[in-house]
Amino acid sequence: MFELPPARAVPLCWFPDYAETNPYQTLLYDGLGPMFSPQAATLAETLDRQADVPGGRMIFHLHWEHAVLLQGKAEPFLDDLDKFRARGGRVVWTLHNLEPRDARLAGAMEDLRSGLVLLADLIHLHSLPAVVAAREALRLPPGRIRIIPHGGYEGAYPVAGREAARAALGLADARMVVLLPGRLAAYKQPAALVAAFSRVAGPHDRLLLAGQAPLDLLQGAPEDPRVAVLPDFASPEQVSQFHAAADIVALPYARSLTSGSAVLAQTLGRGVLGPDLPGLRDVVEQGRTGVLHDPRRPLDEVLAEALAEGPDRWAERGAAALALAPARDRRIVSAMWRDLFSALLVHAAPGRIGEVS
Repeated sequence: MFELPPARAVPLCWFPDYAETNPYQTLLYDGLGPMFSPQAATLAETLDRQADVPGGRMIFHLHWEHAVLLQGKAEPFLDDLDKFRARGGRVVWTLHNLEPRDARLAGAMEDLRSGLVLLADLIHLHSLPAVVAAREALRLPPGRIRIIPHGGYEGAYPVAGREAARAALGLADARMVVLLPGRLAAYKQPAALVAAFSRVAGPHDRLLLAGQAPLDLLQGAPEDPRVAVLPDFASPEQVSQFHAAADIVALPYARSLTSGSAVLAQTLGRGVLGPDLPGLRDVVEQGRTGVLHDPRRPLDEVLAEALAEGPDRWAERGAAALALAPARDRRIVSAMWRDLFSALLVHAAPGRIGEVS
């Protein structure tokens, strides 16, 4: 009996590799199935691999483009990206953030993004609010924009119990516990949150800042025994424990296009408090699964109102958030990614875009 030879998986290289500290990429690529062969790689490594791929038929998926500038200048990277496409490769750019993490990179980032707008075959964003914000800031070509939601984290973190988590963290007697999780960068305004908490929280309320942080994280913030700072990498078990102990996940972003922290809070059944920005608007249902406030409102007022609502009201929001988590089922999200990557390989690569509208 005649048998067709097995189909060769399409190489898919992705950069940068943050899989050790953020499960987002692992969960995205693990669900693609046998048609694709994903591998973390720099663009230079991708070009080397492309030489052995028939017709150069492969995909380069760029995330968090600031990592490009940490390795060098924008122009050589864009030249290599142009070469990759000319050899038959396809490029997907996921736009996670609008502002660079380091303000000193703003000029270089503008140059890099201008080139990516011209060279990316598809530009991926996680939500309609993100598309609106991104198109206000960048001249993104509408025909190349694709929306695939941020998948949930179900199964990536163990389930922890509230009482055991609080006991383990020394929070058994706390009334309200507020958590600021994840990478504690300046755009999350941790010092401002500590200052506001110190002014408005009650004697039995607690604030937990848990995640990797620079040494000057709380420069200028008051010292407060009700505030605990755990500025180290947290294991999945610890992350679950922090969320289980919390009543509120506070995300006082100065800016947010996509919020994996908000998606994680939803997955683990916790309500979110934060400003009405695209990254939170995508995940939080106002009033029902959290509270989104006018970014211009003083954080003191916002936090005081949230704490005054008490643990029962926030437990209701957490339960409502958990009930909505299945909408981000990774099987659904993975199917969308398979369709996007598959369709990209079918069509001939367009040239650089002259004008976009």
